[in-house]
Amino acid sequence: MKMLFSSPRAQEALPARPEATYGVTLHAIFGIAGVALVTAVCFSAHVNYLIPSFLYLLILVFLSLSAGFSAAVIVSLIAVVCLDFFFVPPVLTWQINNPKDAFALLAYLVTSFVITRLASSARAHAQLAENKQKEIARLYDTASHLLSLDPEVAAGPRALQIFREGFGLNAACLFDATTSTLEIDGHPGHGLVEATSEASVGGIDYRSPDGWVHVHCLYVEGKPAGAAGFEGRFADDAAVKPLFALAATAFERALSFRKACKSAAAAQTEMLRSAIVDAFAHEFKTPQAVIMAAAGSLRETGGLQPEQLEMADVIESEIWRLNRLTNRLLRMARIDRDEVKPNMEVTSLDKLVAHLIRQYRTQSRDRHISLRHWRNGPDVLADPELMNLAFVQLLDNACKYSTPGSSVIVDMEHGDEFADIFVTNDGGVIREDEHERVFERFYRGVETEHSASGAGLGLYVARKIARAHGGDLELFHNHTGTGTTTFRMRMPIVQKEALLERKAS
Repeated sequence: MKMLFSSPRAQEALPARPEATYGVTLHAIFGIAGVALVTAVCFSAHVNYLIPSFLYLLILVFLSLSAGFSAAVIVSLIAVVCLDFFFVPPVLTWQINNPKDAFALLAYLVTSFVITRLASSARAHAQLAENKQKEIARLYDTASHLLSLDPEVAAGPRALQIFREGFGLNAACLFDATTSTLEIDGHPGHGLVEATSEASVGGIDYRSPDGWVHVHCLYVEGKPAGAAGFEGRFADDAAVKPLFALAATAFERALSFRKACKSAAAAQTEMLRSAIVDAFAHEFKTPQAVIMAAAGSLRETGGLQPEQLEMADVIESEIWRLNRLTNRLLRMARIDRDEVKPNMEVTSLDKLVAHLIRQYRTQSRDRHISLRHWRNGPDVLADPELMNLAFVQLLDNACKYSTPGSSVIVDMEHGDEFADIFVTNDGGVIREDEHERVFERFYRGVETEHSASGAGLGLYVARKIARAHGGDLELFHNHTGTGTTTFRMRMPIVQKEALLERKAS
């Protein structure tokens, strides 16, 4: 977006200062003194009038280079008078109507005017070059000080102080839209704070009519992320754009550091969670083995009543179930921590899924699990153990977050390249902003966080396994009105040519 900066501001018309009048008078006195000296020397030597006229011209040239046009006009009049009285015949007489006087005066005035304009232009260009050089030096010093700051404070009060002091500004302001924080350094008094906040919201750069306030929007990845504003006079408005470029660089540096710290903290937290899950799963193994051994010992002692034998059966059954859950938890922890490397083999998808459903029906008796369109399923290259774990996660998720007594439907469709497994349940509600977040590690939906227990790893692990097989897992359908949720797991089908090549190898 182009900044709304106009051309360099016009200089205001100011009344003549006393020191300026004093300078004109002093230069005029020196010029008159030079004319008097030339007149005295040339008159004593009785030279031709051309020589003093040329010397008068030289005095006017030097005077025009150092003084203004006003002093040159005064000295020109004095020089013409002296030339007419002392050197133009008849000598020592006044002849105001002499054409030579008019020509000399015109020549002196034109020469003074031209040289004064050239000298003024040269001085203006020299001043402009000096101002640019100073602004470049200021920009360099500001950039050096900004780079010396730690990244976490690169967009804080210290950075604003560097901007303000480096260019002699009244105030500097920075609005961070990502955190809705406003940093100010100095004493703003021309609406800087309001202009910076409005520019950040509207995404429009701003320059006040009087040239005191400059505001520029800051972008990160093409999106407005804040705004920076400066209040004060710049010797050259061309320095404003590079200054805002430095502010944008410092702002982006601070954001990058903040994101890196957040990512590092999240990675450490996730590693700790995985380690805790792994440790707990291992610790569960010992009491399970002790309980299983104790239940078996009770059965072997004999003399137990039928009710007691039934209780021993329940203990053993539940221990075996707890053992399967612990093994699953261990596998999930390892998959979460390490890269998934499946041991591929040709597997009949319908037989694999049908077998898993028969096993799962015995564990989930309060849900009705049914199969639809589940015949003549294609072959896939898969790791049966990992696919077992992934599909169990889908079934477990469907049963856990569905209404008791409802149905969980498993359906399958396949084309030439992929086979799709659909798992549908009723009663679960996933908000629209959570459609992708449910696949994040340790994330649990807001609506379901308190309705069922869980660690938030199931869908994450299932998707990780599916992608390791060249497929994917996604939330295919979620109807908030009826509470129907469908997840789709996509697996690549083994092509006949690839299967023949695999057998040949």
